[in-house]
Amino acid sequence: MKKTSINMGRRQATKILAGVTAGLMLSTSGLVRSAAAAQPSYYPPDYAKVIEDSKKEGGVLVYSNVGEMNWRPLIEAFNADYPWIKVQTLDLGTVEVFERFYAEQASGSNATDVVVSHSSSAWLDFADKGFVAPYVSAEEAHLPDWSKVAPNIYTISVDPYLIAYNKLLLAKEEWPTSMEDIVNLVKKDPTRFNQKVSSGIPMSNAAAQNIDAVYMNHVGIDKALDQFRVLGPATAVFRSGGQQTEKLTSGELLVAYLLSGIQVFPLLSDPARASVIGYAFPKDGTVMLMRHIAMAKTVKNPNSARLFIDYVLSKAGEEALAAGGLMPYRDDVVVPEGPNNFTYKKIADMLGDKSMVRTAFDPKTMRPPQDLVDKVTSAFVIPK
Repeated sequence: MKKTSINMGRRQATKILAGVTAGLMLSTSGLVRSAAAAQPSYYPPDYAKVIEDSKKEGGVLVYSNVGEMNWRPLIEAFNADYPWIKVQTLDLGTVEVFERFYAEQASGSNATDVVVSHSSSAWLDFADKGFVAPYVSAEEAHLPDWSKVAPNIYTISVDPYLIAYNKLLLAKEEWPTSMEDIVNLVKKDPTRFNQKVSSGIPMSNAAAQNIDAVYMNHVGIDKALDQFRVLGPATAVFRSGGQQTEKLTSGELLVAYLLSGIQVFPLLSDPARASVIGYAFPKDGTVMLMRHIAMAKTVKNPNSARLFIDYVLSKAGEEALAAGGLMPYRDDVVVPEGPNNFTYKKIADMLGDKSMVRTAFDPKTMRPPQDLVDKVTSAFVIPK
């Protein structure tokens, strides 16, 4: 009886163990199927292998000029499909992204998988030096042609540069909707607006030169210089958009211009902030900043990097980026109502194409002539 009981116990334990093992296998394969099922039907047949091979890698290291609060919804959505891929993002300056890459490359310690930034001239230098890995995204055919700025370099978002203002300290009829409106406010009451108007430091680096030159070429060089000569002496300049939004909220500033929307939109989910900060897309010229992404030649985790880039460019990825304040540009993106509910198409429908101007890999605006740089810095009384 005792021996029979022991054998029955062993058989029962074996069945339980087999059931647990099968369950684990089913769970694991289900995870793979779940991730694979999340892919659009137009993805290549080898994608299941890419997913499986990514499990043997160490995650993804991203050098970017995108902040943690902007990345968070995208990374959470990405990890819902690929929970085994740890995404590490470093929040660096627009040009610092590349400078740090080069420094680490020179020291032999570079482990960058993906690069994200918006400096057109820095991107071209990066590509010319051979640091962009060849990669055709599975989303390639589903992206607008204008977003594919160079081989293997894609657009992650097209972010508007806004006017923002303190709604409580400006009368409603003073709320500006154009750069010219701000010029008129300063002209009308220069004492009131002295150092109460803000912007980034104009022409301070390659990215700032690109943004400023795009705006100036759009409205006309002479008109823009006339505006800057009025605005310059009244403008407090900052290295950070975050500093400007904080000072707008506190009332230390009244108006900010050429301020990135990704610094503004995430804050407006806070009702207290939304009751203070107003914004407008400038009717006389809304700069739409094209932010780019590519796989680095130094990639250590190519399968994980491939999955990450494809997800960023996908409909689901663009919608997740919108939740973080970046501006999606695919026409098929659906964004829920709220402070981040703008898309490129929605802004274009509101303003019309004549009021919008995208940054691009255009030599005329990527590297403005030194004479123009000097005129702008002189208008803002910025030491050379």
